Amino acid sequence: MARTGSRLTTVVVTAAILAIAAVAAWAAADVGRDDTHAAEPGGRATATAAGIPSRPDDAVALTVTYVFDGDTIEVAEPSAGGRIRVRLIGIDTPEGTPAPECWADEARAHLAELLPEGATVWSAPDAEPNDRYGRALRYLWTDDGRFVNYELVAAGDAETLRIAPNTAHADLFAAAQVEAEAVRAGQWGAC
Repeated sequence: MARTGSRLTTVVVTAAILAIAAVAAWAAADVGRDDTHAAEPGGRATATAAGIPSRPDDAVALTVTYVFDGDTIEVAEPSAGGRIRVRLIGIDTPEGTPAPECWADEARAHLAELLPEGATVWSAPDAEPNDRYGRALRYLWTDDGRFVNYELVAAGDAETLRIAPNTAHADLFAAAQVEAEAVRAGQWGAC
């Protein structure tokens, strides 16, 4: 009898945890939802402004000089005395080299559309400002205030990449990915 009760308790606890996780995912995906999120499979979901952080007051203005792929750019930074590579925090896009992965070209094209060469981009670090490859790790905003890291996830061009200690917006990105997957935006409908 004790064994059956223990098994029943395990089943009930597991079911409760799954129910809570499902409700949390549904609630996170439904925040700020409106009809502009609909997308054709492989298309782009449009982000809304609900809950998306605006550019911080201490963000640094940089000039885009090159877009390497969907999550890495080169910028001119006068204080660094030249150009630096910037890796967008909290996201990962399909790789374009050596052999292009599905949706790599589209992710790069979307980032180049958001941040064309010569454009001003606003940059803010998280807890750890550089990675082991010497790239600056940053959250980026367009000159008109769009949160680039978020936009790429919401469009289905990127997936969430949570690497501590740089997790300030990880929950926002995860919720955007759930929604992008649900509407089959970008890579979620094409790959």
